[in-house]
Amino acid sequence: MKLNTAKAIEERFFKFMNLHDMLPVKTGTGRARRHKDTSATRIGIGVSGGPDSVCLSLLMKRYQKQMHLDPVVIHVNHHLRGKESDRDERFVRDLSRDVLGFEFVNRDIVFTPGELKGQSLEAAAREKRYAVFEDCRKSLHLGRIALAHTMNDNAETVLINMLRGTGVSGICGIPPARDYIIRPLLALSRENVLRYLKLKNAASVTDSTNELPDYLRNRVRHEIIPNLTRLNPGFLNHTLALSNDLRAIDAFLTGMAGQAYTEVLHEGKPDRLLLDLKKLLAYDRVMIKLIIQIAVKNILGTYYNPRREHLDFIMDMLGRTGDNSLSLDMFPGNLIVYKDKSHLILEKKGRK
Repeated sequence: MKLNTAKAIEERFFKFMNLHDMLPVKTGTGRARRHKDTSATRIGIGVSGGPDSVCLSLLMKRYQKQMHLDPVVIHVNHHLRGKESDRDERFVRDLSRDVLGFEFVNRDIVFTPGELKGQSLEAAAREKRYAVFEDCRKSLHLGRIALAHTMNDNAETVLINMLRGTGVSGICGIPPARDYIIRPLLALSRENVLRYLKLKNAASVTDSTNELPDYLRNRVRHEIIPNLTRLNPGFLNHTLALSNDLRAIDAFLTGMAGQAYTEVLHEGKPDRLLLDLKKLLAYDRVMIKLIIQIAVKNILGTYYNPRREHLDFIMDMLGRTGDNSLSLDMFPGNLIVYKDKSHLILEKKGRK
């Protein structure tokens, strides 16, 4: 269904928030009722200044009173684009003060030499942003933090994961809610976002790196998705629905794998995990992969999804005899994976 009016876009946004129980007030039988989590009234909104995050902040403003919100705008300055980065910060500061009337908080990110070893700039920046959000959640006493991922972002993530090689979890895309992070804009496409800004006569800023063809995400965004959408205008909706279905299946299987993981875990430290080989190999191949995936996430962080080739490499390692038959060091974060006679070992390099 085309969303041609501001009201239609707002209603889709609001319905999606209620469907996924994102905010402190839900509408039941025609009247509002408070969510049991009253801390959720103080909510952070990640705003870069781009169209998506500006749209999110305006929609939050639209429902501020109805949802009893106390919003805080969080801007992360990566300092990667010189004057353009500073321009974005000023824009969001002014937007917060003059248009939204929300509290504004800026956080700076600085990359140290050698910090990007083993991972891309995009991945490193993302990791630092989420660390900032976690710090803001605690220091600002926020119940939730809303991020401006759209239906397009979900499709981009699914396609990129497929291109790089992924398992089921990679096709699950971007979850509407996980822990304290919520993503209300997943109900809307980028076309909806741009239409809403036009209807509201709202300005935004443009990140010049979004147009660079050497970034895989930008090529997927500007070339592949438009072609798929021309083949089927419902592509974005269908991808989001598929992601939701697979996420439910993945959650069920991961729950089972989580129980198995606790049974095979012999030693668990922040920089070293030992999985009992005999117990691990007693499970079928699908469950073993899920157990390993949980182990990798536990040592690297819950937002990292191992690539299919990495999991297949480890499975090949498990099928060989002898100690240290293979060693996998293709992971970020200086993580290596190897085995001895009794254990599959995940360890961060540099451990003393």
